[in-house]
Amino acid sequence: MNIYSIHEASQKLTTSPKTLKQWENKFKEILIIPRTKNGARFYTDKELSLLLEVKNLYKEKKNTTEVKKTLSMILQPKEIKAEKQVEQADSKQELETAANEIQVIEPDELVKKIDRIAEDGRQLQALMSSLEAYKQDFLHEVKQEIRNGIKQEVLESITTEIQAGKSETIEKLSTAFSEHQEAAKEDIEQISELVHTSNQKTTEDYTAIKHNIKKLSDLSKAERKTYSKQWTASTTSTKEIKTMMEHLSKSNTEINKTVEQLHKNDRILMEALHTEREQMNKEIKDREKSFQELVQSFRQTAVAEPPKKTWWKIWHK
Repeated sequence: MNIYSIHEASQKLTTSPKTLKQWENKFKEILIIPRTKNGARFYTDKELSLLLEVKNLYKEKKNTTEVKKTLSMILQPKEIKAEKQVEQADSKQELETAANEIQVIEPDELVKKIDRIAEDGRQLQALMSSLEAYKQDFLHEVKQEIRNGIKQEVLESITTEIQAGKSETIEKLSTAFSEHQEAAKEDIEQISELVHTSNQKTTEDYTAIKHNIKKLSDLSKAERKTYSKQWTASTTSTKEIKTMMEHLSKSNTEINKTVEQLHKNDRILMEALHTEREQMNKEIKDREKSFQELVQSFRQTAVAEPPKKTWWKIWHK
């Protein structure tokens, strides 16, 4: 019995997983999709045939009621339906058991499992070679016995037994080989899916890293341009400031010299003014002294001189 995931089933039916889920919801009373204990859907050949019928009916422009009726007729009679449900339940339980055994396999476990499958294949090939050698030896012995005159009945009996044993052996070997092939196919599909997922994730990581590197590179270029402009502006400003400082230094020196000269001139002027003021004070004092002496002299002269007679007063007597 083949088992398919929802993606594999959608590929076989050439439809989308979303459509399969919609059909499952529409016909949940009729179409039962088995699930694992983890809730993952899986499909057998039976579910695929029913879903294919649903697809064909919709393609024929049938409505949902007609599709339900057709599915119910396909799943009739009741006795057969009951037996099929029992078989389906058993197969579902077996599939759930098998599906529950499927776990996320680590890469080391995958390598070991592949080696184990290869070893089983080699053992099976060795067994087939041994059986072929045994068959050749046995046929050789039979031919020798025939040559020695064994009766036809014994030969037929032996041949019948050989054919029966050969058929049984081949059937068992074919069954075992088919089981190994299915297991190997499932393991290879799991490996392929893991490799695809890993490659996809690696590609996404590489794209993200490349994008981040490009962004950082662009940002670095922009920052370098900004820093270059700032450095040029800073250099120009530094030169201007240096020139200005030199000019200010020269101006400051000249100003200091001018202030010094002004202080010197001020000091000389103050000394000259002081000298002139002292000279003026001395002159004023000398003039005041001379004036006082003159006044004193007039006073003394006025006191010492006798009174004069007025000559015109004689005529009045």
